[in-house]
Amino acid sequence: MRVPNSKFCLLLSLITFLVTQNSAAQNFTHSKNENLIPNPSFEMTNVAISRMEMEMQNFGIMKDWKASINSPDAHHSRLEEIRFIHKSPNFLKQFGKQEPRTGEGKVGMYIAGGPYKEGVTAKLRKPLGKGKYYYFHMYVSLGEGISNSCTSSIGSYFTARVPKITETSKFPLHIKSSKMICDTKGWTKVCGVYKAKGTEKFISLGYFADSPRGKSVKGGGFDTAYYFVDDVLLMEMRDPKNLVAGQVCNMALKFSPVEFLVGESEAYKEIQQALDSYIQYVTIFKVSSVKIIGHADDAGSSFENEIMSAMRAANVREYMISKGVDESLIEIVAAGNTMPVVKDDSDLDSESNNRVEIKIE
Repeated sequence: MRVPNSKFCLLLSLITFLVTQNSAAQNFTHSKNENLIPNPSFEMTNVAISRMEMEMQNFGIMKDWKASINSPDAHHSRLEEIRFIHKSPNFLKQFGKQEPRTGEGKVGMYIAGGPYKEGVTAKLRKPLGKGKYYYFHMYVSLGEGISNSCTSSIGSYFTARVPKITETSKFPLHIKSSKMICDTKGWTKVCGVYKAKGTEKFISLGYFADSPRGKSVKGGGFDTAYYFVDDVLLMEMRDPKNLVAGQVCNMALKFSPVEFLVGESEAYKEIQQALDSYIQYVTIFKVSSVKIIGHADDAGSSFENEIMSAMRAANVREYMISKGVDESLIEIVAAGNTMPVVKDDSDLDSESNNRVEIKIE
């Protein structure tokens, strides 16, 4: 590999300040670690599940979550271990065929008024801070098998104590969908920003008033809508300042390595566009470190490849600082060609080894 002569001396000095260490493939775990929701994807079940005996109500299998009103449903592969008493044929199959958005767990609930509304409640991993802002989302999908209607009246409700929700409760949702959710095939994000009072310790999902806003999907007036829920996230933000909820809800939460052209190290336009999603995330959420790991292919000597990887990491760092990322958060690492994602004996394009990985903690 050829290193531009004009930059060789500069980068030779720079590389003496870099710490080279092993790095796995891109592993973006910040949102997972900072999520205040326990069992957010409904994967974990109670230990004693095999000893349970139930009739039609099965939500007791779900770890960390409880029914807040009526009898929401747990949909999980471990239900096969329960000894159901008087179990109706195809009890769970009637709600719809949707697979969980991730993993093998999801919950289901009716969104309706009066005695038919359902919801679930969990204790947050830590109380919310007074005056602080929190990003929330959950994914929902309309149960095609049993729903006569769809609605926008679904979302989250925050309380200081376990909520006492009854058939006549009229608690307004703190965050709810901005549109009717009528999709029975895919998953739709319900998202928003919540400013905490500082007493909230519990979150409830569902609908807790008595007049949901909705429409029929089979003709006639609004009846009831059954929704699956999966992948719930609640995470503390920095002060969002002039950001609007729509902008926050559309930002990226999962990232891939930033790939460079062979022999290139500059943060050109396409690289900057890829980095802007990382920058938005770091700007919005509280992070403790941003590690930029430069990589190169094995076209040159190990020394040249280390220099090239250092150049890539350094240029990414400079761009992020120019866009307002706190310099003290950033660490750069030159990995050279020591950690290829595409090996020599692979049919894949080895150009993917020319990349920068960004790890946020």
